[in-house]
Amino acid sequence: MKLTARRAAAGIAAATLLTLTGCTFGTTPTPSPTADARPASPTPTAEPEPIDPLTTVTEIVVRPEQLELLDAQGAVVTTLSYDAEAAAFLGALETVLGATPVPTEYGASIETPARTEYQWDGLMVTDDHEEVVSENGYGDYGQIDLNVSVYFTAPTVGSGVIVRTVNGYQPGSDAQALAAELGEPWTGNGYDQVRVETGEPIGEQQPYSEYENAYSVAINTWEWKGASNTIFAPWNFGIGHV
Repeated sequence: MKLTARRAAAGIAAATLLTLTGCTFGTTPTPSPTADARPASPTPTAEPEPIDPLTTVTEIVVRPEQLELLDAQGAVVTTLSYDAEAAAFLGALETVLGATPVPTEYGASIETPARTEYQWDGLMVTDDHEEVVSENGYGDYGQIDLNVSVYFTAPTVGSGVIVRTVNGYQPGSDAQALAAELGEPWTGNGYDQVRVETGEPIGEQQPYSEYENAYSVAINTWEWKGASNTIFAPWNFGIGHV
């Protein structure tokens, strides 16, 4: 009986020792991962540069009171009002055309206010300075038209941006055929001006004019800066002009 008790006590002691040391037979301990074995942190990627929507413009549609800038799908990217500040208007066109215009300053005359003309190949933007009085005393005309006006002399500008009216007319095309299509008068004297599209009235119609008192898109047939049949806007056919 004493021998059996001793063996039982020895067995209990051995089991306790194995439990305390955490050892088990027939199992290989798993090594702790080293620094080289740990997964590497992902390398942060740079965010793509945002695309300026104005760089996607492929077409300019000349309307009575604004330019519509369209992308390749024909969607309107934005509009540029002729009554916008000249700096904003010109800045947008610089981005669209990828070029800076050449400015030329003109003083006021007996017929015209002071102005700055901004010239690109195929496009001129004129910013009238109605309030500026020249040395000869001319000026201070008050507000005559909207803030800027546009003259397109080529069917494409910049790097191939298409220019057209709402009905598809492009600078340099057949203005006489356009007049016949629209039912507009035609004299053939070299100074015809064809009305393409007219906006909403801005005042009462004048008694001496058959045209509405409203801004329009016009085709000027006379030669100007080496081109004819140019697109010009805004122009009010319904009031007198010198």
